[in-house]
Amino acid sequence: MIRLILLLALLFPSVAVAQVNRSSVVVKERKEVPIVIEAQKLTYDDKKKVAVYVGNVIAQHGSTILTGDKLIIYFTKTGREIKKIVVIGNVHIKDERGEGWCDQLIYYPAQEKVVLIGNAKLRQGKNILIGDRIVAYRDGRVEVIGKRERVKTVIFPGEAGGKSSGP
Repeated sequence: MIRLILLLALLFPSVAVAQVNRSSVVVKERKEVPIVIEAQKLTYDDKKKVAVYVGNVIAQHGSTILTGDKLIIYFTKTGREIKKIVVIGNVHIKDERGEGWCDQLIYYPAQEKVVLIGNAKLRQGKNILIGDRIVAYRDGRVEVIGKRERVKTVIFPGEAGGKSSGP
């Protein structure tokens, strides 16, 4: 299960350089694997250092694909690093390790923290983690909060990520 949660933190690793074009942004991270973002519309505000993608947003980093209705990138004052990424509406993230869904996803690169908000669900094989809010850190720490409904975890011991070291 921890590997599934970590896939969220791997989508947007520490970013070194951003190049803004008219219809998409290619962000190069230190490993030179580009993040490619596509949408129906891009609005970039240089004064606020914010890029807003709207309409069938698809962000891809290697084999990881993130989709949603709207994606907002908040850059630092220099515009060379990402402070925060917010994905709103029908959020889905998938790679070869598993997939997740939520109403809103927030990624904080400096803290290596991903927050799934609203109907948050992660799945790896048959294993499932459900809550109203899931906070995952790259170092493996996870917090799941149930406000409207109780937190739910379904683990199949034979599944990847579901193996137990205890009795």
